[in-house]
Amino acid sequence: MTANRLTELGSERVDFRFKGLPPEAEGLTVAELADRRLNLFTDGFTTPVLALSAERLEHNLALMETYATRHGLAFAPHGKTSMSPQLFHRQIEHGAWGITLAVPHQVRVAREFGIERIFLANELVDAAALRWLAAELDSHADFRFACYVDSVRGVELMEAALVAAGASRPVDVVVELGAGEGARTGVRTEAECAAVADAVAAASTL
Repeated sequence: MTANRLTELGSERVDFRFKGLPPEAEGLTVAELADRRLNLFTDGFTTPVLALSAERLEHNLALMETYATRHGLAFAPHGKTSMSPQLFHRQIEHGAWGITLAVPHQVRVAREFGIERIFLANELVDAAALRWLAAELDSHADFRFACYVDSVRGVELMEAALVAAGASRPVDVVVELGAGEGARTGVRTEAECAAVADAVAAASTL
């Protein structure tokens, strides 16, 4: 399914939704446009245009792979900026453990394109999203998912939603520690950390 979904991206027709492309690109498929190898500066692109250097991308992929291997790291690069399934798969091919994402919709996109390991850098308490997640985990034994928890109340909300959804596989969670006094999220003290961890241990679905 993954290969087919990626191929479908190349089959999409260029129209008004595609920002910055030359007017002459209208009606071409994405793959056809890419095959033309148009010049960014002389072939009608309108600014601003986001450009990515293939050489630098390959360098960075190889560099991160080398660094993670040398230090024994399970690296999950953040995918929310690019939201590019092609890049996700290249990062995984270069040794990434999985992909980090920020919100449930991004997780659904990644799953649609066959990403098997996802870390959600957020506390997931939305009941609808947890119902979908429970079904996805139950239906796909190879799917690995983890997210943050940073409050006892958040753990309680997750537990209630997952029990209501009839989840059979527990959701892996990581207690998030706040990075300094001004941190937006995460527990602030050792006592809070222990309380959240105890709540997780007592939950049947986490």
